[in-house]
Formats: sequence, structure tokens, C-alpha cells
Amino acid sequence: MTDLHSTHFLDTIKDVATFRAFGWVPDGIKTNNRLLNDSQRPAYLLAMVQRWLLFTLQTLMMLLAVGVVTLATQLRASSGFTGASLVTLMTFGDVLNYIIRWFTQLETSIGAVTRLKNFSENITPESLKGETAIPSTEWPTQGGVQISGISASYIGTSAGDESSLALKDLSLTILPGEKVAICGRSGSGKSSTILLLLRLLDPLSMCSEDIMIDDIPLHHIDRSTLRERIIAIPQDPVFLPDGTSFMSNLDPFGRSTAEECRSVLEIVGLWSIIEARQGLESGMSVEMLSQGQKQLFSLARAILRARIRAREIVSEFGTVAANKIRGILLLDEVSSSVDQETDRAMQRIILKEFACYTIVMVSHRLDMVMGFDTVVVMEKGSVVETGEPKALVETQGSRFKELWSLGNKG
Repeated sequence: MTDLHSTHFLDTIKDVATFRAFGWVPDGIKTNNRLLNDSQRPAYLLAMVQRWLLFTLQTLMMLLAVGVVTLATQLRASSGFTGASLVTLMTFGDVLNYIIRWFTQLETSIGAVTRLKNFSENITPESLKGETAIPSTEWPTQGGVQISGISASYIGTSAGDESSLALKDLSLTILPGEKVAICGRSGSGKSSTILLLLRLLDPLSMCSEDIMIDDIPLHHIDRSTLRERIIAIPQDPVFLPDGTSFMSNLDPFGRSTAEECRSVLEIVGLWSIIEARQGLESGMSVEMLSQGQKQLFSLARAILRARIRAREIVSEFGTVAANKIRGILLLDEVSSSVDQETDRAMQRIILKEFACYTIVMVSHRLDMVMGFDTVVVMEKGSVVETGEPKALVETQGSRFKELWSLGNKG
């Protein structure tokens, strides 16, 4: 199945509720059947050719056997010679049968190798030249972020038309340990800022050196290491395939103990649910959890990552470093699909468990950002206002107050 066909099928399964709500089920079934037919046609044709060759070969062997028996009868050949001829003929038929099957498998394998070769040749590597630096284990040691005049686009790496820029001349300074909320209307560049810090969105080449964490330019750091060191919780929770254990979903790399997993699940209030389903080693399905529970599970995963990181730092640098462990936590609309009670619970847990961390949170629920140190208001990819949220909401003409008023109407 090609990437296009598999993607369409997975998107259909994911949004089956939407299909039912809008009455798109019959059309969806027809479309998926057509795509399935197109994707499987080469395999069916190959199987038909194989069957036809086998049938032709068996027919030929049968005719040869009849010929051998006829000649042996007419020429009055010895029965031993006739039997040996038939055995040799049957063995030869089996060898040809094996060759045909092997050739068919070879054709399939060559096709797969060709696709992999084309993929490796046509896909541009994500990492750029010079992104090889591996910071020390405790990095980020402080969690300070400095973004200076950054522009970025999803459709190219040159300046181009300003209308195509997701971020435009973005400048932002976040102090170590500061709790920052990024607000703004849809499309203002909030989530793009989070992607920028994770190097999932690259800045334009002219300003690629102007993003730093703890005075280290991000364009020098290995991307995998960067994403391992920065903890992020996405808007849509991500899980391993159904049937994978709860523990593997919580810690895919197997760096934690069962006690650590249970501890973080108790913190977010999910342990009783998982215990009722036979514990951490039992198989997990996404449908087992509500949307709010999925986000709580993602939060538990983030807490576990922070604790594993702390344990590794203490193991390398000793207990003296235990009280100095800081880091960066990125939150991208984690409360967009949960109720307010769950949102408040998540906020309490985050502020407690990540008290020493620098927190950058994107949120539409402005009442949940009032306890943060700083609020950043974005518009059209740029920062238009920053300040303490309680002060801004009282300031006449404030952009944040305008958003606050719109969010609290009715």
C-alpha cells in the first residue's frame, strides 16, 4: 500500500466519528475501496502470473510424463528405466516450481529495494551541516531562551513573500525558570514558536543562528539530542499501536522502573484505572481512555521524563546537582480538548512538578494563564505585547485584555 493510500485510510479511521456525523460513510467506503483496489492490483497481477506459470509448468510436466510412459510402452523399455525417468521428470518439475516461486519473491524484493532507494535519494535529510554538537548531560542547565529577529516559513527557506511567513521578525527573551504563556488568535504563530524551539520548523537561513538556549545556538546542536533534552506535551496525545503495554507507552525507551511509572500515574490520577486493567504490563488501546485521560497520560509521560533526567544527572554529577536541576517544558494547547476541571488539575500538577523548569505554554484558555509570570501576545507571526497577565488585563487598550474580554463574553 502506498503512502497516499495508507495515509487516507488512517485518516478515515481516525475521524470516523466526523464521517458519521456528516453522512460521509458511503462515499468514504467507496473511496477507500477504490484506493485499496489500486494499491493491491500489482500484487494480485503478480500472483495471477505466478499461478499461470505454475499451471503451465504442471501441464507441461504432465504431457512429458504421458510421453515418457507412451514411449516406454511402445519401445518395450525396462520398468526400472521408465521409473527412473518419471522420478527425474518429477524432480525437474519441482526444481522449476521452486525457481518460479523464488523469482516471484525476488521481483517483489527488488521492487521494495527500489522504493527504499528512491526514498533515500529523493528525501532531503532533516539535519543540516554543522548540527553535530552534543551538549553535556545536564543541559539545559538554566533554561534561558533567546530568540532574536527570527523569521520562518513552512513552504521554503528563502525570505520570499512576507505573507508566506509563519513567523516574522520574532524576538523573545525567556528567563531561566520563567513561566511564559503565549496567546493570540488562530494563525498568529503560537504553535510555530513551539515547533521552532524543537527544530521542527527551521528559521530562514539568514537568521538561523539567532536562537539560543543557555547561550548555545540551536543550529549547532544535534536535533535528536535537542528533542530528547526538551520536554514537550503536544496538543494531540501520541500513543504506540494498540496492544502495546501501558508501561511501554509511558516509557518507550525502557529507562524507568515499574515503581517510577506507578508513581507518576498516581500523581495524575490514572493508576486506579490502569490497575483495574491488570497493571502496567497489560495491553493498551487508545479507546480505553477518554480525551482528558489521554492528556493526563501525556502529562505523566512528561513527568517521568523529567524524573529520569534528574536521576541521570544525579548519577553523573552527584547529589549536589539535585537542587539545581532545571530544564524546559513546552506545552502546546494541552487543555484544548479537556474540561476545565481537568485543565485546572493539570495546571496544578505542572506548576508543582516543574517548579524549577522554564515553562512555555500555548493556550486559548486565558483564565488558566493568570498564574504565569509573563504572557506573550502574538499576531501575524510577531510579538505585539508582553507583560504580567494580571497587570495587562487591567491595562486599557491592552491586546491581552481584548483577548480576555472576547474569551469571557457570555
